[in-house]
This record gives sequence, structure tokens and C-alpha cells, in this order.
Amino acid sequence: MISVIMVFSILLFSGVTLGAEKITWKLGGVHSVGSPETIGLKKFAELTEKKTGGRLKIQIFPAGQLGAEVPQMENLMLGVQEMFANAGEWVTTLSKEWTGVSMPFLFANLDHAIKFQKSQEYERLKMLLLDSKRVRILGDNWYRLPRALLAKKPIHSPKDLEGVKLRMSTVKANVETYKAMGAKVIITPWAEAFLALKTGVVDAVDSPLGSIYAQKFYQAAPYISLINHQQLPFFLLVNNKIYQSLPGDQQRGLAEAAQEAGDFYTNLVKEEYKGDKDKMIKEGATFIEVNQEDFAAIAYKVAERLEEEGLWSKGLFARVRKMR
Repeated sequence: MISVIMVFSILLFSGVTLGAEKITWKLGGVHSVGSPETIGLKKFAELTEKKTGGRLKIQIFPAGQLGAEVPQMENLMLGVQEMFANAGEWVTTLSKEWTGVSMPFLFANLDHAIKFQKSQEYERLKMLLLDSKRVRILGDNWYRLPRALLAKKPIHSPKDLEGVKLRMSTVKANVETYKAMGAKVIITPWAEAFLALKTGVVDAVDSPLGSIYAQKFYQAAPYISLINHQQLPFFLLVNNKIYQSLPGDQQRGLAEAAQEAGDFYTNLVKEEYKGDKDKMIKEGATFIEVNQEDFAAIAYKVAERLEEEGLWSKGLFARVRKMR
């Protein structure tokens, strides 16, 4: 009896609570330390620790510290790292079916994308990830501004992309679309994109408007064409087996933190961009309005071809397009 009391006393005064094991998870990202994405992830970590009473801690690894995008997605699926955060189209590396809703110019605007997220089609796609790849979309309300093209020369129409060395990720939807526009696609991790621009490895990159300033892309590619080709949100992804190992209250705390941090991130991106755009213009950046339909027409033909090749189920692209 005395020994039991002594053990309890040692645990109590050492700060350990019985039945409340402290856990630390790794959350990998690829955006720079000062980017809205990384700031949002830090907010998520703070909220998680608060909502779980300090029992679950999220350790953030930004700027590709845990590797490039594809290796991190593989690590996530295998459970080597518990979480990964990036643009929604990255789930296409786990499920080809997602390519159908990751095509450039599919969504007319953010409202269209949100309407899709409320559909049975979206629930089906989420279950594909969960059932076959053990990956859960924990946060999907991290809404970004549309993507733009940044280049060392003005891009007004698709013909201006002919021969341009364009940095792209390995996401097939984007690669095939911009090849069809005549660009010479160069695959480069996001964390290395600025260096690739600066050293001339590439002539252009695409980027969400809210990420341009933090990544400093405009310093090497000052012509910013507002083609608005992507609207899928930024996703917080978690290995589902590890997620299910948490007690119910910690699962709820984690989900609440992801939702609240998503609202924080969405507002942060909007507010910061207002000032960032003025700063970029003062530093020599030029914003170019384009006819988005010229670019979209090519993207739609690519979508037709990829669907015929069986990259996703028949009619998916059209069904989602009609949801606007």
C-alpha cells in the first residue's frame, strides 16, 4: 500500500497525469516559414494543444523539411508521419479519381467549389481516400485565393506560354493542361521553386495569389497573370489509423482545431493579400488581366482526353462542372 502511494506521489509531482499520455505528432508542409499556410498550421497546433488539454502536440515541419510533396504523401499513407498539409489536388497522388475534380478551370469560383464540397460526389471521393489509402481529410475549409501564373515575360494568352519553362508539381491534371498550352513543364518541388526561378531553371511558376509575397516569386518573375485556374482548398490530411487510435475527446478536439484554424487561415489570406499586392506593385510587379476562357477552353479539351483514357470515372468532370 505504501509503495502504491509513493508511485502515485512521484507521478503527481513529476507532472504526469494517470490515463493522460502525452503524444506528439509530425505535421509536414512545403510552404515557407512566413507563409500564410505555415502561420495557419501553427495556429492549428496551438488550438489542438489547447483543446486536448496538452495531451496532443502537433510539431510543424514547414518548407519541405520532411521531404518533397510525393514522399510526404507516401509517408502519410504509411503512417511514418501523422499529418501532411497542402493543396487539395495533391490527393491525386493517392487516388486517380480525384484528378477529375483537380483539373484547372473546373470551378468557376470559390462558391462553386464550396457547393461541390456539400455534394454526395465529394463524400464519395473522401471515402475513396479513407477506405483504400487510410487517409482522412481532417480540414477542408482552408480556402485560398485563386492561382495565378508568374513569369519573366507578360503572359496574356495561351500562345504566350509556347516554349516557356514552367515550374510544375507532379500533379498530372496541371502538367497535361500546361503542356497542351505549349509550355515546357519542369517538375520541381514547391520548396525549390524560387531558386529555380532565380537561377533560370524555369521561366515561370503558378501560385495561389496569397502565397506569392511570402514565397518572393514576384522578385524573379514580376509579371503576374490572373488566370484563376485552381479553386480547391488547402487540405489538412491525417493518417486515419493513427487518428482512430486517439480517444474520442481528442479526435473531437483535433477536428475542431482544424475547422477553427481553417477559418483563421481563410481570413488571414484575404487580409494579407490586400497589403501584399500593393507592396509587390511598388517593388515592380505587374498584374495582368486575361481572358480566362482562352485558357479554360484548352483545359476542357485535356479533361475530355484524360477522361477517355480512364483517368477518372465517366461523367465526373461534367457533373461537377454543372454544380455551379
